Amino acid sequence: MTITAPKWLTGLSLALAAALPVQADQAEDIQKIITSLAPVQQESTAPAQEAARGVQIGGRTVWVVPQHSIDLQVFFALDSYELTWRAREDLAALGHALASSALRPHRYLIAGHTDTSGDDAYNLWLSERRAESVARFLVENFPIDPQRLVAVGFGETRLKTPGNPTAAINRRVEVTLLLPARPEANAPAAAPTAPPPVESVEPVAPPEQPLPGTLQKDKDGNITITW
Repeated sequence: MTITAPKWLTGLSLALAAALPVQADQAEDIQKIITSLAPVQQESTAPAQEAARGVQIGGRTVWVVPQHSIDLQVFFALDSYELTWRAREDLAALGHALASSALRPHRYLIAGHTDTSGDDAYNLWLSERRAESVARFLVENFPIDPQRLVAVGFGETRLKTPGNPTAAINRRVEVTLLLPARPEANAPAAAPTAPPPVESVEPVAPPEQPLPGTLQKDKDGNITITW
């Protein structure tokens, strides 16, 4: 889902961003996130089809670039989607990175993941709520347009370590670059269809007007016109 913030949050986001200055120990983390998530110019304007992967979200397909993705360990309370204070501190670097001029033009998928503990359906629901919590925190605390973030939950369907399905590393939030358009949009355009040939029609000559008077021809071929 796309996170939508009320209009009053626009000013609040700017105020909160000013209240969350970059800490000295965050600068390196912020730069690493920017380097991982910033597309190269070719991918930004004309991404190669093999670099993209389609993801189904609510009946529609979004296209992600897995090469530009990061995994974050975001701490939640047990069976909760409320962010802990530690989670908020850890997400601050991501917020500063997404608000930077390098990443500001781009959109990102915020994906929640769980391990295999618990019911499948519940894990799917919980992972989506957690992804939404992360996206909402970013929008409410940094100058980030909510239309840039798409939150989705994958539950336990995309484990980081399938060989150890209950490992903590599987409980994560993944941030991945979204393409601005479907890869098919870059396919060569079909050649224009030639217009059908125009049927040539010969102009019809107007009928000859009869000459006035009476025309008579004698046996020698002489013509006499009587008016």
